[in-house]
Amino acid sequence: MSYRVQLVVQDDQEKEKIETWLAHPSFSNLIVQNEGSILPDDILIVEITSLFDWVKVRRMMKQYQDILIIPILDQSMTKTSPIAIELGLPSLLIKPLKSRSFYRNFKKAFSLRTEIPIIEETVEGESYRDMIWRRVLKGDITSEVEMSESLTLLPSAMVPNLVCCIQGFLISPEREKKEGWEASSVVQKVILKAFSAIGYEAYFVPFHKNAALLLKVPSDVATPSFWAEGEQVMFSAIEVLREEYGIQLYIGVGSICREVMQLKSSYANAKVARMSVAKHELWLRYFDEIPTNVSVQKSIDYIRSHYAENISMNKVAAKVNFSPTYFSRLFKKETGHSFVSYVTLVKLQRSIWLLRRTNQTIEEIAMELGFNTPNYFSATFKKEIGWSPSQYRGTKEILFSHSWVEDDF
Repeated sequence: MSYRVQLVVQDDQEKEKIETWLAHPSFSNLIVQNEGSILPDDILIVEITSLFDWVKVRRMMKQYQDILIIPILDQSMTKTSPIAIELGLPSLLIKPLKSRSFYRNFKKAFSLRTEIPIIEETVEGESYRDMIWRRVLKGDITSEVEMSESLTLLPSAMVPNLVCCIQGFLISPEREKKEGWEASSVVQKVILKAFSAIGYEAYFVPFHKNAALLLKVPSDVATPSFWAEGEQVMFSAIEVLREEYGIQLYIGVGSICREVMQLKSSYANAKVARMSVAKHELWLRYFDEIPTNVSVQKSIDYIRSHYAENISMNKVAAKVNFSPTYFSRLFKKETGHSFVSYVTLVKLQRSIWLLRRTNQTIEEIAMELGFNTPNYFSATFKKEIGWSPSQYRGTKEILFSHSWVEDDF
């Protein structure tokens, strides 16, 4: 069966490239011609140089429901690329055209006409989707042109605006091997299923010791901590994983971004939230709940540098030029904790790292962190974390990817 391809392209140089590439033997069933009368099952490659060109595309799609359109954007029109996603176009190209990008995008679009299923390509075992989103989160995509072209390679039109950072551990490591499942896969499956159940698509991008969860927050949600539906889903997933698999998760939630290229910042903020002292829930921490008051931030920095010392609230209040009474109220309002409680939580955060990364004894850790006795340290740890220090040390950290990625913790 033959298929007709019409070139609605004014740029003669780009048109010549396309004609040359489509003359490849793998496209022997194509009839390529310049712009003419349109048939319902035509494939149109349309150059976009103005907003009016998008209007014409929309009209053609409305008139010919089975028509397949592949737009080519002029450099000046790259900011209009979201229109292609809105229209549900399968591919998009940016001038100047490059052969590899053209072949990949054209084959993806052409597969819809020939009803040949798309098999997601992989690079060294990693899907293009994961590879692209990984590059976005690491900031490797720096131009809008490359970003627009990359988005057209993705099988889904959902463009996320929020990143969460997920870490976790196996409470009883032997269960994973005994029951025949892999923790990282189970975490991904449970979380994606939970969001899918309420009609939300999500992406899961594994790094080494953490995974990025990419979500599309509704436009009427001002900040992630106000997204009650999303929070409920995450708490539900955390509970399922803990009860059914003995997996404990910690999730840091980043900031909502307005443009795709800002996802890098959302991911960075999610990691900051993940490592911050939780204002409310230990298992779910929000970047937008981190204190923004300059004086409180200064006091927190001082606590993190001197937590092992016998520091008092009066001393820290004096350093930020506040009376102890006013400082106490402000600190509680901003952090959700009293001064003494906050210092204790900072110590416990450090103890978690020491338990996981060193061979120090519990007695040595208690002494290093300034706890009066090992027993007091153990009792405080269990009260706040849920396990004794020795039990926590017996857990196993989840590795979401077995290749080292440099921007892990």
